[in-house]
Amino acid sequence: MKKKVQVFIDTLHIETQTTYAENGRIHIHPCAFEENPHLVLHGDRASQKGRMVTEDDGTSHFHPYATDSGSRYNTLLRTAHGTVKETQEQVIFQLRFPKRLSKAIIEHLFRKETSEQAAFVRSRHNETQWAS
Repeated sequence: MKKKVQVFIDTLHIETQTTYAENGRIHIHPCAFEENPHLVLHGDRASQKGRMVTEDDGTSHFHPYATDSGSRYNTLLRTAHGTVKETQEQVIFQLRFPKRLSKAIIEHLFRKETSEQAAFVRSRHNETQWAS
């Protein structure tokens, strides 16, 4: 079950000045005439994770992610330097090697671990649903 957390003291409407920067940053500041700047329920700052959608006319919507809803990834296989994981829509193959390793070692490990991942895929049924 997705948990909703109360972030602000209430649902409030305030006038703001908003700056849209070329790099994607958005700065929102209350106008000087707004009387009650206290919005955050616990403390003086709230940090939120979510998705911001901005339309061409500047209309923006922020949708917070649900908290404690679990991982969006289900790990199917772990290798020494990689993983095979799934989301609802994708199967993700990932390998990460430390830069301190030589090119020859990385090439050897890459071949070895991609072979492990390929063997995993071959072990699945033709009509697999990928869930372990």
